[in-house]
Amino acid sequence: MFVATNRLRILKGHGRELEERFRRGGAVAREPGFWGFELWKLESEAEHEEHLVVTHWESKEAHNRWVQSEAFKRAHSGPPADFIVGPGEVGSYEVRLSYGPET
Repeated sequence: MFVATNRLRILKGHGRELEERFRRGGAVAREPGFWGFELWKLESEAEHEEHLVVTHWESKEAHNRWVQSEAFKRAHSGPPADFIVGPGEVGSYEVRLSYGPET
């Protein structure tokens, strides 16, 4: 499994707007090799809200196909929302261990 992240800082009080932008799902949900999406909010008293966009993929190759696709370009076209502060910080991870609760 491969996980891609994008750390976003936004103006305080705009978290719901960010959630609504991602709630729709969009083309990524139909992308081959896409396994899931999560939006995390950091619990903090900082000046800005911090959110982490987390996508789960079958493989790094599946993620790379999405990033290079026309659907990705359309989804990320246009100016960013005015409540986003600065550029996002992108990260990528190969999942080495994963387990759930014992039954």
